[in-house]
Amino acid sequence: MPTKPIAKESDISVQPAVRRAVAMLRQDCLSVEPGEMIGPEDELLSRYGVSRPTLRQAAALVGQEQLVSARRGVGGGYFAHRPEVSSVTHMAAILLQVKGARLEEILQSTETIRLALIPLAAANLSEDQRIELIEFLEADRALDPEDYDFVSFLRAERRHNSIIGRASGNRVLHLYMQISLELASSLSKEDDILFGKRGRYLEWREQRNAMLEAVTRRDPEIALIEARRCSEKVRQWLAEDQKRTPPGNTRNRTEGAAADMKMASAWLDPSPLPLPSDLKI
Repeated sequence: MPTKPIAKESDISVQPAVRRAVAMLRQDCLSVEPGEMIGPEDELLSRYGVSRPTLRQAAALVGQEQLVSARRGVGGGYFAHRPEVSSVTHMAAILLQVKGARLEEILQSTETIRLALIPLAAANLSEDQRIELIEFLEADRALDPEDYDFVSFLRAERRHNSIIGRASGNRVLHLYMQISLELASSLSKEDDILFGKRGRYLEWREQRNAMLEAVTRRDPEIALIEARRCSEKVRQWLAEDQKRTPPGNTRNRTEGAAADMKMASAWLDPSPLPLPSDLKI
């Protein structure tokens, strides 16, 4: 028998008492470090002035936000938790797939965010991050083109985007880029402008590394110029592929994602954090 889904806080059916308990529990979770105890259940009942069913419903809602976990038995109670970035990006990407995000929109968003991140990374790069990026470039260039397969390419993309996102100092843009890349990883092999196109991803590798080289020199202007050259290549390849697309081919550009997730996991390793089972009360 299917279980009844947990209501969302925004649902009209959620009672005012539950909404208040949600707000108080969420605030308590955010005010302490992850893993720290919020309090035993009886203590929270008194603190919030609610009934046990109301508290448990509130805990289930806050659990959906991955901010709280519950433990039963001796030493049990409610504990602060934090959502994993991978689960946030994964769910956002699924939502965009459901909304029918098109290939052009995916690539446009990725390139737009990259153009914002790259000069910020060049301007804000710490010495440790600069060393990390230099080591990445040295390791990437040490690989012979004949041995540089698509999995190697995807791993390099994952690593350099992580460095650039952190170096930018802009957590919001970094998260948006992770969401965009997660969505790009769901493309079917037929729609991916690089998969199976060795000449393209090797060409991208060279242009990407030129862009990153400018970042290591802490030169935002040149880094942005090189990033724009990367974007020009994407637009060029997209236009070439669109010319080869048969007229009337209107299938969803993100269908076939499940079959390709194993390949894409080498890039982003999307592993959503499950809702703690002990909150499914």
